[in-house]
Amino acid sequence: MHQRLIARLQSVAGLSQDERAALNALPHTVRTLGDQESILKEGDRALNCVALTSGFLYRRKIVGDRSQILSLHVPGDIPDLMTLYLPTMDHDLISVGRSTVATVPHAALKSLFDKQPSLVHTFWRETLIDAAIFRHWVGNLGALDAIRRVAQLFCELAVRLEFVGLLNQDSFTFPLTQADIGSACGLSTVHTNRTLQALRKRKLLEWRGETVSLPNRTELEALAEFNPDYLQRKARTA
Repeated sequence: MHQRLIARLQSVAGLSQDERAALNALPHTVRTLGDQESILKEGDRALNCVALTSGFLYRRKIVGDRSQILSLHVPGDIPDLMTLYLPTMDHDLISVGRSTVATVPHAALKSLFDKQPSLVHTFWRETLIDAAIFRHWVGNLGALDAIRRVAQLFCELAVRLEFVGLLNQDSFTFPLTQADIGSACGLSTVHTNRTLQALRKRKLLEWRGETVSLPNRTELEALAEFNPDYLQRKARTA
């Protein structure tokens, strides 16, 4: 159940054989979630961390009468890693569509770090990348127009899914709704719809059912002014 997590860590940091074996041996409980099912809610005290193994999760904050998606999470992510040291949630963690998580007790993770100190640095790096993604999202909300915000979102997801082997010829499963995209990008549903139509008209996006395809990913990245450096992908070797 830790295959995606290991693939994720391998893609950005590299892991030794001993580190991979230690991660595979982590005790965990598998949990399957339905659409819009909460893992944790604001104010909950966490005793475990969850590694997403399939599907999507998002962090959500209710501000006044508005629901704001703070981040999206793909297989291989541990979106509540901060609860190891900040156990009280200040936002909700919710499944989008059907998803599966591996729940790992905090005590097991702390024991792992005692036995494999090098993994402390690996997981700390994950929290720094998560913070970099968050900063990138905040910057996009404040500086980009609607079409570039939405284009950036799809470009980012393509890279993150590619890390864990879930991008197939620039296509991927995508169970979110237009309203979800609007919440993530700070747009009304009507504005989101118009923006998606504009991307389709330029032949930069195809969205059928729960499958998204990027027919011309290079052109989409150029439109979005997308630079994936903040995702910290390891340089590919020839």
